Amino acid sequence: MTGSKSVNPLPYSDFRSDTATAPTPEMFAAMMKTSLGDDVYNEDDSVKKLERYVATLCGHEAALFCSSGTMSAMVDIRSHVFNYEAGGISFHSQAAVYPIMPSNNKYLTAEDIASRLVLDVDVHYAPTRVISLENTLNGTIMPIEEMERIRILTKEHDIKLHLDGARLWHASVATGISMKEYCSHFDTVSLCLSKGIGAPIGSILVGSEVTIKKARHFRLLFGGGWRQAGLLAEAALWGIKNNWPTMEDTHRRARWLERVFLQVGCQITNPVDTNMVWVDTTNAGFTVDDLIVELSKERIKISGSGYQARVVLHYQITDEAVQQFIEVLRKMAHSPRMKVNVDLIKTSMLEHPHSIYDDENKMALPSPPLSPDSPILGQIQTLPKDQSSSVNQLEKQPSDSDAEDEVLPQSSTQSTEPTLDISEPYQATSRRSTPRPMSAYYEPERMKARVREAEKAFGLSKSFGDHLSEADENLAVDNAPSSRMIRTTQSLDLQEIEARTVVEQLAAAAAAAEQQRPQTAVSTGGDKKKVNKIQYRLAHNPASKAFKRASVRIVRWGNFLNREA
Repeated sequence: MTGSKSVNPLPYSDFRSDTATAPTPEMFAAMMKTSLGDDVYNEDDSVKKLERYVATLCGHEAALFCSSGTMSAMVDIRSHVFNYEAGGISFHSQAAVYPIMPSNNKYLTAEDIASRLVLDVDVHYAPTRVISLENTLNGTIMPIEEMERIRILTKEHDIKLHLDGARLWHASVATGISMKEYCSHFDTVSLCLSKGIGAPIGSILVGSEVTIKKARHFRLLFGGGWRQAGLLAEAALWGIKNNWPTMEDTHRRARWLERVFLQVGCQITNPVDTNMVWVDTTNAGFTVDDLIVELSKERIKISGSGYQARVVLHYQITDEAVQQFIEVLRKMAHSPRMKVNVDLIKTSMLEHPHSIYDDENKMALPSPPLSPDSPILGQIQTLPKDQSSSVNQLEKQPSDSDAEDEVLPQSSTQSTEPTLDISEPYQATSRRSTPRPMSAYYEPERMKARVREAEKAFGLSKSFGDHLSEADENLAVDNAPSSRMIRTTQSLDLQEIEARTVVEQLAAAAAAAEQQRPQTAVSTGGDKKKVNKIQYRLAHNPASKAFKRASVRIVRWGNFLNREA
């Protein structure tokens, strides 16, 4: 056998399936040499030549050329024919199918099958008459040693053993085990001629003379009898002799593509034994839908959606096509535009309170400014406890999400405890898409500044600031956590205590102001309009708004802490 040159007559590279190959000029030349007999009468020389060739190759007595694998693999229990042939097994053969999930999640074993066998003991169950295996399955190879053990089991109970060997050609090339040795352990074997081999259509069933004679009858019964099929038989025979040897290069390209997928952060969900690469792009930061769009610009087609994809290679996928595929992958891996959605998800998860308790020995640093050169957006760095003090030295940048913050004095003191600061860089043209951390709203100095503004507006007899000053002195003497604190952490215990204290002080000050309000109204002659005006101003002054926001967030934090406890 001599290998053929990888020629793709299509204007694009199709990685969706190895059935997507197109006939080449050389294949068309071979098809011109066909005989013109009638295969229903078993008189076409080209068809008979193909059947004899494959039967001898697989070590069986006879073979039957069919139009599809559904007709030749009627008893397939597992995988493709069971899942993707519209229920053909039950419809055509009226057989009850019992699919088995391998205990090792890779391939069926004799123990998996033995525990599920239904023998002629209980009339309530359909007895097992056929066991069907598949090799390769999802591109992975089933060990021949396990096939031998299953064969022993079937002989003990007089059960037929069938192999869906649609891609057995790949297993033979990858392992060096001959087709004859593989097929010697099975009563019947179905081989696809359009997958990998590159024929336009067809599948072939091998078995004993008696089995093939009966299968020929069922082929006609199912509407599969064809007349001048020699044209397609010649194409299949040419593909076996010329395309089969090229599978070694196809496997090399698949492993090459697998390495690049891993380099850009993707996960490989199945072993790459032959020509398939099963990919999960979740950790790479882009979706398969994005990948499909970018690859289409290079005239490359793949299948998949969400974060899952199957990439299939065949003899019409060249090194150049793989190189183009790799360039697109690397471009996407380093493109910030492709990672925006994933970065927003990571950032929102980081700012959610539950991330604070994930690891008490680590502190989250602010996200670095995003730039087109950043390899990964939203990257989170960590520091151990002994280095966390340097986190507080980072300068906070202003935000335009709260207009009132711009006119209030900033805190001049730095906390001695580690703080969480994950605020994003200042952007004057857009509002913040994610909320700031709690500490940004509950800084005591900011709260006091808002209260002092309220004092000037209403001229209360005893200012809110006096209440806050007295509470601060008490807090300096005893700053132990409140009895209502259920859980504290190294990074947020001081800020939460201060926030709760400030809110309690504001509540007390508001209660005192409420007691003074009616007296003020009476002393001024009970002017109802003036009272309403004061009430309105009290309800809409900055201190009241801050108190409302603080109350809502304290309630949320309390609910969260209760759940955590």
